Amino acid sequence: MSKKIKAAASWNMKEKLYEDLRDPSYAAAYVNEALLEGDEVVFKTAVADVIRARGVGKVAAAAGVNRVTVFKTLKPETRTSFTTYHSLLTACGIDFATRPIKSRSKSARK
Repeated sequence: MSKKIKAAASWNMKEKLYEDLRDPSYAAAYVNEALLEGDEVVFKTAVADVIRARGVGKVAAAAGVNRVTVFKTLKPETRTSFTTYHSLLTACGIDFATRPIKSRSKSARK
Protein backbone atom coordinates (compact mmCIF):
# COMPACT_ATOMS: atom_id res chain seq x y z
CA MET A 1 0.00 0.00 0.00
CA SER A 2 1.44 3.40 -0.94
CA LYS A 3 2.02 6.18 1.57
CA LYS A 4 -0.68 8.29 -0.11
CA ILE A 5 -3.26 5.54 0.31
CA LYS A 6 -2.28 5.01 3.96
CA ALA A 7 -2.53 8.73 4.62
CA ALA A 8 -5.95 8.91 2.96
CA ALA A 9 -7.21 5.94 4.98
CA SER A 10 -5.93 7.54 8.17
CA TRP A 11 -7.62 10.85 7.28
CA ASN A 12 -10.92 9.08 6.56
CA MET A 13 -10.78 7.34 9.94
CA LYS A 14 -10.16 10.69 11.69
CA GLU A 15 -13.05 12.29 9.81
CA LYS A 16 -15.36 9.42 10.86
CA LEU A 17 -14.21 9.80 14.47
CA TYR A 18 -14.86 13.56 14.36
CA GLU A 19 -18.30 12.94 12.90
CA ASP A 20 -19.09 10.56 15.78
CA LEU A 21 -17.66 12.97 18.36
CA ARG A 22 -20.16 15.64 17.37
CA ASP A 23 -22.75 13.57 19.26
CA PRO A 24 -22.49 14.60 22.95
CA SER A 25 -23.30 11.07 24.18
CA TYR A 26 -20.58 9.51 22.06
CA ALA A 27 -18.12 12.26 22.99
CA ALA A 28 -18.86 11.81 26.71
CA ALA A 29 -18.27 8.05 26.47
CA TYR A 30 -15.05 8.64 24.51
CA VAL A 31 -13.65 11.10 27.07
CA ASN A 32 -14.80 8.90 29.96
CA GLU A 33 -12.99 5.85 28.55
CA ALA A 34 -9.86 7.95 28.12
CA LEU A 35 -10.17 9.22 31.69
CA LEU A 36 -10.52 5.69 33.01
CA GLU A 37 -7.19 4.78 31.37
CA GLY A 38 -5.53 6.86 34.06
CA ASP A 39 -3.09 8.35 31.57
CA GLU A 40 -3.00 12.14 31.24
CA VAL A 41 -1.83 12.07 27.60
CA VAL A 42 -4.68 9.73 26.61
CA PHE A 43 -7.19 11.99 28.37
CA LYS A 44 -5.78 15.16 26.79
CA THR A 45 -5.80 13.52 23.35
CA ALA A 46 -9.46 12.57 23.75
CA VAL A 47 -10.41 16.09 24.85
CA ALA A 48 -8.45 17.52 21.91
CA ASP A 49 -10.27 15.19 19.50
CA VAL A 50 -13.66 16.34 20.84
CA ILE A 51 -12.69 20.01 20.60
CA ARG A 52 -11.34 19.64 17.05
CA ALA A 53 -14.45 17.72 16.00
CA ARG A 54 -16.64 20.61 17.14
CA GLY A 55 -14.39 23.39 15.87
CA VAL A 56 -11.78 25.09 18.02
CA GLY A 57 -13.17 28.57 17.42
CA LYS A 58 -16.74 27.58 18.26
CA VAL A 59 -15.69 25.76 21.45
CA ALA A 60 -13.48 28.65 22.53
CA ALA A 61 -16.31 31.15 22.06
CA ALA A 62 -18.83 28.96 23.90
CA ALA A 63 -16.37 28.39 26.76
CA GLY A 64 -15.38 32.04 27.01
CA VAL A 65 -11.75 31.05 26.45
CA ASN A 66 -9.27 32.63 24.05
CA ARG A 67 -8.64 30.55 20.90
CA VAL A 68 -4.89 30.68 21.56
CA THR A 69 -5.50 29.17 25.01
CA VAL A 70 -7.49 26.37 23.41
CA PHE A 71 -4.74 25.64 20.89
CA LYS A 72 -2.19 25.56 23.72
CA THR A 73 -4.50 23.21 25.66
CA LEU A 74 -4.47 20.80 22.72
CA LYS A 75 -0.71 20.28 23.01
CA PRO A 76 0.16 17.20 25.10
CA GLU A 77 3.01 18.98 26.91
CA THR A 78 0.88 21.92 28.09
CA ARG A 79 -0.27 21.93 31.71
CA THR A 80 -3.95 22.85 31.79
CA SER A 81 -6.11 23.70 34.78
CA PHE A 82 -9.18 21.76 35.78
CA THR A 83 -11.23 24.93 35.31
CA THR A 84 -10.15 25.22 31.68
CA TYR A 85 -10.96 21.57 30.97
CA HIS A 86 -14.31 21.95 32.68
CA SER A 87 -15.15 25.04 30.62
CA LEU A 88 -14.10 23.42 27.35
CA LEU A 89 -15.93 20.16 27.97
CA THR A 90 -19.06 22.01 29.12
CA ALA A 91 -18.92 24.00 25.87
CA CYS A 92 -18.87 20.63 24.07
CA GLY A 93 -21.95 19.43 25.97
CA ILE A 94 -19.95 17.14 28.29
CA ASP A 95 -19.71 17.23 32.06
CA PHE A 96 -17.42 15.44 34.48
CA ALA A 97 -19.00 12.72 36.59
CA THR A 98 -17.75 10.20 39.08
CA ARG A 99 -18.96 6.78 40.04
CA PRO A 100 -18.01 4.31 42.72
CA ILE A 101 -15.43 1.68 41.89
CA LYS A 102 -16.97 -1.76 41.88
CA SER A 103 -15.21 -3.88 44.47
CA ARG A 104 -14.22 -7.43 43.66
CA SER A 105 -15.37 -8.88 46.95
CA LYS A 106 -16.93 -7.84 50.22
CA SER A 107 -13.61 -8.28 52.01
CA ALA A 108 -12.05 -5.67 49.72
CA ARG A 109 -14.36 -2.98 51.23
CA LYS A 110 -13.13 -3.56 54.78
